[in-house]
Amino acid sequence: MNAETEDRAEATAGDHGDAAREQATPAFGEVFSAGAGLLAALRRVTTALAALLIAETRVLRASVAMVFLGSIALVAFSVSLWACVVALIGWALVVATGSVGIALLILVVLHLLLVVGIWFAIKRAIHHASFPALRAELHALGGELRGQVERFQRATPPPDREAPP
Repeated sequence: MNAETEDRAEATAGDHGDAAREQATPAFGEVFSAGAGLLAALRRVTTALAALLIAETRVLRASVAMVFLGSIALVAFSVSLWACVVALIGWALVVATGSVGIALLILVVLHLLLVVGIWFAIKRAIHHASFPALRAELHALGGELRGQVERFQRATPPPDREAPP
């Protein structure tokens, strides 16, 4: 090959290298427009999230009100059901005993038994809520750990201290 052919080959190779570099690195305008598109998408996502948050707040506010009203209605219905059941039991006792006084006495005794039973159930639930078995097991494990630490301390000799110079 002569020098002129080599120069043309190098120039052609250089042109192809420049074109490949230009294709690999995007132009500033392309980067700027992609960034602008990204910011627009971010703005749309932020707007959508804000709208979702507002909608969820409305739903929460409505659901809290419904739960509150529902709990009041539940208490009212349970009290009325209790009153109906007591009235039916009282009527059955009046029919069975033939006396209103004896029927009322039996109802009072039944209610006292119910209150005492509920009282003991609450005390038992509070006792179990404090996890007595777990506390006892943890106390035993703590004692075992203290014993292991003491055994380790007895097994390791104290370090020799050098006299200060």
